[in-house]
Amino acid sequence: MKTNVFKTIFFTIVTLLTMLAIYIIYKDNKNEKIPANSQKADIKIEKEFNIGICNFDTINPLLTQNKDVQYMCDLIFNSLVNINKKFEIENDLAQEISKINDKTYIIKIKENIKWHDGTSFTTEDIAFTIEALKNKDTLYSKNIENIIKTEIIDKSTIKIYLNEPVSFFKYMLNFPILASHAYNKQTLTATTNLPIGTGNYKIMQMNESEIKLEKANNDLQNKISNINIKIYKNIKDVYSKFSKKEIDLIMTQNIYYEDYIGTMGFNVETAKGREFDYLAINNQRKGLQNKEVRKAIYYAIDKKEIIYNTYNNKYMASNFPIDYGCYLHQNEEKDEYNQNQAKGILTDAGWSYRNNIWRKGSGNLEFNLVVNSENEKRVQVADLIKEQLEKVGIKINIIKANNYLFNNYLKNKNYDIILTGNIIPVYPDLNSYFGEKNLSNYNNKEIQEILKEIDNIEDKELLQQKYNRIYEIYKEEMPFISLYNNVNFVIYSRNLKGDLSGNWYNIFYSIENWYKIKE
Repeated sequence: MKTNVFKTIFFTIVTLLTMLAIYIIYKDNKNEKIPANSQKADIKIEKEFNIGICNFDTINPLLTQNKDVQYMCDLIFNSLVNINKKFEIENDLAQEISKINDKTYIIKIKENIKWHDGTSFTTEDIAFTIEALKNKDTLYSKNIENIIKTEIIDKSTIKIYLNEPVSFFKYMLNFPILASHAYNKQTLTATTNLPIGTGNYKIMQMNESEIKLEKANNDLQNKISNINIKIYKNIKDVYSKFSKKEIDLIMTQNIYYEDYIGTMGFNVETAKGREFDYLAINNQRKGLQNKEVRKAIYYAIDKKEIIYNTYNNKYMASNFPIDYGCYLHQNEEKDEYNQNQAKGILTDAGWSYRNNIWRKGSGNLEFNLVVNSENEKRVQVADLIKEQLEKVGIKINIIKANNYLFNNYLKNKNYDIILTGNIIPVYPDLNSYFGEKNLSNYNNKEIQEILKEIDNIEDKELLQQKYNRIYEIYKEEMPFISLYNNVNFVIYSRNLKGDLSGNWYNIFYSIENWYKIKE
């Protein structure tokens, strides 16, 4: 008997130790720290790695149209403000940003910031960049379109004047700053041998096939000292080089990347992208005026089925426009698809199911769904939504309109339901969904007041409360239906270690902890 007890105790201890060892290994892998006994384990650490990109246009951060190049530029150039992993504003080159009134801001910059050629960063560089952006059509032109004048107070202080109040203006200051002495104001081309920035990495060499980056100073704690940006003609070449282990990291939004590189031998980090699709429901149309009907439609839509059948199971379901990691949306989301609940909501609201359709008085639940016929994926989604809604007795007629007609439907709001989408801005703007001109013809006075208050609230906790309140109203009234976001993939070799998670704004948040194990 005692022997059995001792055996039980022994096996229990062994099990607990095994579980503890597994947890420690998991934690180490999660944190991706360099092992303290790396020399004893004969682990060799490399201080450089290779990134593959294609369709390269220019390394100028203001002129490039290539998202991958924009990511690279985050290593080389700085902005007045940065956007962190949770999409909060953080000062970058700016030390302090003060709002004097709705149309005037004062910016004080950090001291002792140097360009890569050793010259000092001053407010002249800010004024130069803003003026250059005004003279050029770039990705950041909208950021400064309301700036009518800059006034340099001194080398560390600058005042910015706007022609009208701009919501989330501090977010607009995320454009990269160029050195006034190193770029032509009219063309924005570099006048130095190599473009310079103030970032953690500087360009050491550049040609048609490669850009070599190196740590800008020895004080930088980054374990990676060199980054080689390999340039290829097309994405197939990038995939091929990755498969051959000639590059360590690629970034893509291609949901079919596995067709090129398989499914094994590498790691993948995913994050919701900027492309957000939703159903705008015309809240002024008969039947759709009732929130119970809108909520029934919501519960009847199976987003997982849509994503699986249309987007190779690679898109991510969305329940709100800012559920992409924004700190202002802290709600735990779950799949709420439930056909029985959809039917129950309608029954409780007085609708009766007769002859395969819901009826109430002289009304019935039959609606038109408009979709752009030139968007093949959205047409597939519309067809699936029609099938799903008709399973619960809501009849849908799909109108497949060409691009011109589709835009007319949007402009005139001449629809019952329309499948559309937005490119999400870097700031947490909800006006296009709840504001005065929203596509759902939805009006809620409480939300309108909150939207007016938001831009003047500095306290993050209070701001979260305001956004949470908007979300509560949204869930209760369901004026539109969030569907899904596209996905950004960071695909990297198993030799590359560290926290490679990011978002669609930046993938290099934790690069100071990245390292590469030599094979």
